[in-house]
Amino acid sequence: MASEPADMSPMEYISSESGQLAEHLGEYSYLVGDILWVIALGALAVYVLHRLASGFLYSLVSNSRAVRVGFGTLYVLVLVAAILSALRKMGLNIDTLGSLAVLVVLVGAVVVYFLIPFLPKLPFIVGHTVEANGVMGTVDQVSSFHTTIRKFDGTLVFLPNALVMASKILNYSYTPSRRIEMQLNILPACDLEAVREKVLTLINADERVLDEPSPPAIFVMAAGADSVQMTVFCWVNNEDFLGARSDLWLTLMRQAGEEGSGIRLALPRQVVEFEGDLQGGTHGG
Repeated sequence: MASEPADMSPMEYISSESGQLAEHLGEYSYLVGDILWVIALGALAVYVLHRLASGFLYSLVSNSRAVRVGFGTLYVLVLVAAILSALRKMGLNIDTLGSLAVLVVLVGAVVVYFLIPFLPKLPFIVGHTVEANGVMGTVDQVSSFHTTIRKFDGTLVFLPNALVMASKILNYSYTPSRRIEMQLNILPACDLEAVREKVLTLINADERVLDEPSPPAIFVMAAGADSVQMTVFCWVNNEDFLGARSDLWLTLMRQAGEEGSGIRLALPRQVVEFEGDLQGGTHGG
């Protein structure tokens, strides 16, 4: 007579029941494998569809949130379909359960779509370059209680989220491009139109300068007897901002220092007026 399970050690019980355990594992391994295949293939199909359709959907549909929620719903439906398929193979009746599950997913998608705008969230993610509460740097971590910003000198600043939300936030990574502004003070005696064409040629020669959202431009912002203030505007990608601005300044200063370039920078001037006879003596004999 076989020993009772209570009289066996765990190893003896596993050894005696290994055949039955292996049989059950073999049955469920096929089931688990099928579920994983369905989830993987379904998720891949939705991902490919999303990548192919996003190119024109986001440009045609003004409400991008609806597109994101729609594809998110498809991902969840693939997961639900895989689970229902597994339950059917296990012999369960899923007719009512399947309809209820699909209904719950669709209702959840509608709730999420209308609820997202009202959920409190910080206007940045990890990796964004921001300036919050007077602190500028890269967002290193966001927790439930505070936001960690790594300054450009390497120091970490921990800001309470309540303080961050109450302060003005500048996000330099929210858009893919950023505008460079450079102010030049030119001598009025220069050919201003020639200076304008020369500067635009130098700016356009840099491959990092973009034509969108607007091509490079230069405008006269102010004029006086001693100088004409011209401001250059151009767009570059966010990651190129500091390097491109530095290189463009170096290029313009190099051209301004060359003879015959036509670009002459105005020097600061101060007018001093004298009263009385400058040639007369001021000391007694």
